[in-house]
Amino acid sequence: MKNIFLGFSHICQKFKTKKSITWLLNFPKKSSFWYPLILSLLSATIFYYFFSVIPRQHEYEKIKPQVEYLTDKILWDGMFIVTEMTHENITQDKYHYGDITITEFENALKGNHFDTKLRYVTVNHSGEWYNIGDFVADYLSNIKTNADVLFRYIIYLDPEEINIINELLRNDLFEVWNNARFPDTMRIDGKIYTAERKDLSAFKQHVYNFYQTLQKLDKYAHENIYAKLKSLRIKANNAYFAKRFNLSIEYNLQILKLQKNDKDALFYYGASLLAENQIPKGIEVLTKFLQLYPEQIQFLKSNIDNEFAINEILKKIK
Repeated sequence: MKNIFLGFSHICQKFKTKKSITWLLNFPKKSSFWYPLILSLLSATIFYYFFSVIPRQHEYEKIKPQVEYLTDKILWDGMFIVTEMTHENITQDKYHYGDITITEFENALKGNHFDTKLRYVTVNHSGEWYNIGDFVADYLSNIKTNADVLFRYIIYLDPEEINIINELLRNDLFEVWNNARFPDTMRIDGKIYTAERKDLSAFKQHVYNFYQTLQKLDKYAHENIYAKLKSLRIKANNAYFAKRFNLSIEYNLQILKLQKNDKDALFYYGASLLAENQIPKGIEVLTKFLQLYPEQIQFLKSNIDNEFAINEILKKIK
């Protein structure tokens, strides 16, 4: 370190002999135009940074949770639209980890109609079971509403996020869906005829474009909106439920480096190890999980299928 300091001092001494230093020292006296201009620009920059940039950053920190929440809502509603419109032929796991092609969307939409009842107990605001037509219409409306609220904070949003949200809202699905879900009727000789209802495969291009834009927004959110810990938690949970256990192990290890005794990360890390047949290590991790969180014993029993592992864990914590 001493040698480095001496070397730096030597360079400075040599530099002092250069004509450039002499010119620089005389510059304020000799320049009646450039020196005041540079000084003004420097002052303006400092003023802008301290009285505009820093206060704006403080303001953004206050509204960031709302931006994050609204972006979350748009992404979740978008995912539900894709999975429910295809009657879960496109699963949530496939949605997150599959590079879904337009042909796959066409096949997933075949046989589904606007009036197809959803497979699970999904009810609307009136407590009635949703059909696909009403479900998608309501969730498209949710996205529009949340985007409108998000744009109230437009001065704090990055141009890239604004462009992605606008691209999403410009998708033809928002207009075409509502126009198409009510069948055309005509009256002939006093009789009412209804146009033939085809399945939803005609929407394949709209849904494909919608999905692609949602993927862009998801990538942007993980890189620019979510805190690192939240981003890792989302990725870890998605990987676990998609049965990508090696990926889940990787993400949960990163979480545990940031937050040593994170409850969810410990459980899913241990469960993923068991699923990958790393039984002794999985038992060790889940034993630590129960020692730290003994109230989770029933949760562990309900969510781990490996009876040998459960018995070994229970022996260790007695």
